[in-house]
Amino acid sequence: MAEGDEAVSSHGRRSFRSRACENCRLRKIRCDKAIPCSSCGTLGLVCKAAAAAPAAQPTTEQRQRITLSHQYERKIDQIQEQLVAIQQTLQEIPRNATPGTPTASKSVSTPTTSTSIIPTFEGQSSFSNETLLARDAAYSAVSAIPGTKLDESVCTALLSLKDSLDRHHSITKADSSRIISTPQNNSREDPSLVLLPVDFVVALVKKIKTQPPFSLVSHSWGNHIQIETLCQKIYFPSESLAPGSTTLLHGLLYYIIRDYAHEDTHQLPNPDFINYIKLCERNFSSGLNSYEMMVNPTLEKVQALLIGVIKSQEESNLQLCWTYLSVAFNMCQSMGYHRHVTLKQDSLALAEAKRHVFWSLYTIDKNVSLNLGLTSHFQDHDIDAEFFTPSEDPKQCPWDLMTLVTIKFSTIQGQVYDQLYSVAAAKAPPASTAASIEKLSAALIVVRNELLAIDVHPGLYSESLQGMALCADFITYSVLTVIYRAQTLPTNATAITSKCVEAATLALESHLKCFAIFRTRESHKQAEYVKWILLYPSFTPFVIIFTHAIATSSARDFALLQETVSSLELCKNLSQGSARLYEICKAFLNTARVLIESRQTLMGFEQHDDGSLFVPATGVKGQSNALAVPDVSWPDDMSEFNMNSADISVFLNDFLSTNRPVMDMLNMNMN
Repeated sequence: MAEGDEAVSSHGRRSFRSRACENCRLRKIRCDKAIPCSSCGTLGLVCKAAAAAPAAQPTTEQRQRITLSHQYERKIDQIQEQLVAIQQTLQEIPRNATPGTPTASKSVSTPTTSTSIIPTFEGQSSFSNETLLARDAAYSAVSAIPGTKLDESVCTALLSLKDSLDRHHSITKADSSRIISTPQNNSREDPSLVLLPVDFVVALVKKIKTQPPFSLVSHSWGNHIQIETLCQKIYFPSESLAPGSTTLLHGLLYYIIRDYAHEDTHQLPNPDFINYIKLCERNFSSGLNSYEMMVNPTLEKVQALLIGVIKSQEESNLQLCWTYLSVAFNMCQSMGYHRHVTLKQDSLALAEAKRHVFWSLYTIDKNVSLNLGLTSHFQDHDIDAEFFTPSEDPKQCPWDLMTLVTIKFSTIQGQVYDQLYSVAAAKAPPASTAASIEKLSAALIVVRNELLAIDVHPGLYSESLQGMALCADFITYSVLTVIYRAQTLPTNATAITSKCVEAATLALESHLKCFAIFRTRESHKQAEYVKWILLYPSFTPFVIIFTHAIATSSARDFALLQETVSSLELCKNLSQGSARLYEICKAFLNTARVLIESRQTLMGFEQHDDGSLFVPATGVKGQSNALAVPDVSWPDDMSEFNMNSADISVFLNDFLSTNRPVMDMLNMNMN
């Protein structure tokens, strides 16, 4: 380049950078003074540097500028018209409508949905949700104006908008479904993980197809194909696994192998059930407690957490169960499993899987919430997800129907806490509490009758189905005891009403009838009763009868306590929870024996003519120890529990005089 040309070029750049481009100047917007500028680039316009202002502008040039200005104003008007069309189209888009063929000079492709990517759910007013609607509206607006060829700049602007929104949502989806690859990048989450033998797993999958295991059937886990798919992904990997797949598989295999260990195993090659169960349990626990399981929610992670919740509840580890429920709830909420609007966009099979895991977690959450005296994670006022659909298979359908009724039962358990034992309920007047008690007790009986109306005979494992139906009374009367336990007198005096005592008596008598049936069955069937019936509700009825016995010296109550403890002794070796429950109930029984034999009674209660007991309000509720156990000599065989009169007095005042729905008896420290 000649020196003169360089000077001219340099002068031209300095002259251009001192002024906005023609488009920005006419539109009166900010220009970054580059060639092309960002504003023109976004709209797809040809960017022209503004000419240097002449000393005097001829009249002809003024007319040209006015004409050019009018042209751009028309283009802006066209863009505004298209934006109006977008808004109108947004209101007219039918559900799941496919955009038509665009008539624009440039085609705008419709978005595709990837089933392998799970978008993060955000609230209805979220920015992400609104931009999705805007993007879809832009697609429809282009195709909704028949017979009109869009202006080049308008089409370019819409294409630019489309690309920007696509990039935004592709980044969001990528973040929500990141795959944490292993060092080998194509195998398991942990390359050092020891797996079950391939031939055993292949035979196991075949057996599942012909004879579904009890654990899957009883929990209405109808997607047996998922297990086969997980095995193929883990044993014959063709791509990286999302965190949670291996954990979920081993959680499922833990229960499946445990079920088959009690049955004829000729279909399985050389099963080493004890070691296989331990291996699956070890792999499942390791994966469940890893960092990867706590972030980036997916359906498989939530399903794995559900298994962890079930397992910890079986083991009576309610605190761990509560922790897993918290994580699972956060994942369900972030992915929108509680909302109808998000699930309706999924395929039927995927939506049903999400509904199943959501309502399973909901059911356990409400039960554990009431037993621990903590507000539940799943709040009914924010849920509009539908129930899962019962199976058309007559062998599975009774189990599904029972599960759906259990969801309704759990809803009432949640209402019991909210209306009778929450902080807000504690401030309610006695009349309001009494109304809630009557309403909830009536609703509970209705649901119990609905469960008993299910025809369980066609179902798989019908013997277990019939046994669980027979136990409906025990669970119903146990929760009914908790409901009546909340009754107070108009003077805010603590009370144990005759209805509460009656419900507690029926609960313990129902337990004795159920246990008489289950004790004749195999040990693993007895374990079913212990884990899912005996330990499901709180053992509040036992505490109510114990209190009534030592307050009235009732021989009938004492006999009922004796029979109950004898039954618990027979099943104490079936689980850690049953062993702990037996130890605690035996300690209470010994306490009742000492007081009744010494003709001493619990002091502080007054008795009404109908049999109700109440403690007069002597101060701020929950802050006065109005009940007192007489100071008596304890026999030597009670020394192992390290209990005395003061300990029992503190326990009863804490249980009866404070706003606690139950006593977490399995966590009581008596040593």
